[in-house]
Amino acid sequence: MFLNKVKNTVSLNTFKKDRMKYALDPKTFFYKPTLPSYPFTTVEFENYSIKLAETKSELKCAQALRYYVFYKEKKAKPTFTKKIIKLDYDKIDKYADHLIVLDKKKNTKNKIVGTYRLIRGDVAKLFGGYYSSSEFNLINITNNYKDKHILELGRSCVHQDYRNGSIMNLLWKAIAEYVKLYDIKILMGCASFSGTEPTKFSDELSYLRQNFCLPRHLSVESFDKNIYPVYKLKENNPNQLRIFAKLPPLLKGYLRIGGKVSHNFYVDHNFNTIDLCVVVNTSDIDEKYRKKYLN
Repeated sequence: MFLNKVKNTVSLNTFKKDRMKYALDPKTFFYKPTLPSYPFTTVEFENYSIKLAETKSELKCAQALRYYVFYKEKKAKPTFTKKIIKLDYDKIDKYADHLIVLDKKKNTKNKIVGTYRLIRGDVAKLFGGYYSSSEFNLINITNNYKDKHILELGRSCVHQDYRNGSIMNLLWKAIAEYVKLYDIKILMGCASFSGTEPTKFSDELSYLRQNFCLPRHLSVESFDKNIYPVYKLKENNPNQLRIFAKLPPLLKGYLRIGGKVSHNFYVDHNFNTIDLCVVVNTSDIDEKYRKKYLN
C-alpha cells in the first residue's frame, strides 16, 4: 500500500483549471493543453538520438538522470518520496516538453545521457506558471513579450561520463530547432552556482552585476529578501577574464550567446544553489552562435 501511495505522487493524473481544456495523448500519457503543436523531428547523430520524450518511461528515465546529478552529485536535499523512488520531479514535468539525448550503444536500461526541460509561455500560462516565477518576479518579461514567444529552459543536466561538451552541443542544436519551430523570441531560466553562501562568489556575482545585467525594461527581481555583502569589485577590475573563466559552465554558455542576468540572486537551500535568472533575446544572439545553431 505504501509503494502505491509513493507511485501515485508522480503519476501523470489529470488536474483541472478553470474552464481550460486538456487533451490526453494515449501514446505518451502526458496531459497537454489544446494549443497548436508542431512535429519535432528526432535527429540521429552517430550513436545518439536527440528527441522529445514521448512516453512515461522516457520521462522517468530523464527524471532519474536529474535525480542522480542534482541530489547525488550536487547535494540537493530530496523530499522523503524523492529519496525513496530516486526521481527528480515536480508538477511542471506534466506539461513541459522534455528534450533528451539517448546513447543507443549504452549498455544500460536508462540510455538517456542528457536532458533539458522546455516550457513554452502559452503552456505555462494555462497550467500555473514558470519554475523561475517561484524565485523571481518576471512581470517585465511577460509584459513585454507575448506568452507564445517565451520559452523557459530548465533542469539541464548531462551524465557524468559524457561531459566533454558534445552532449550539451547536441541539446543546444535541438533547442535552436525548437526555437525556430515555435518562433521563440525570449529564452529564460535559472543558472546556478553550487552552494548557499554567496560571499564565496563575491567576485563572480559582482562581475556579472557590472557587465551582464538585464536592461531596466526587462529587469528581473529576486524574491530573496536577504541582503548579502557580495558586490565589491571596481568597474575596471584587471582580473575580469579570470573571473569569467570561473563561472559555472552553463552560465558561461548563456552569456556567450548574448544572455543577460538578474542584478540580484536567489538562494535555494533545497537545491543547494545560488540562482540567477538568465534571459536571452533570440534576436540578440551573437552572430557566431547564430550561424552555428540557428542558420
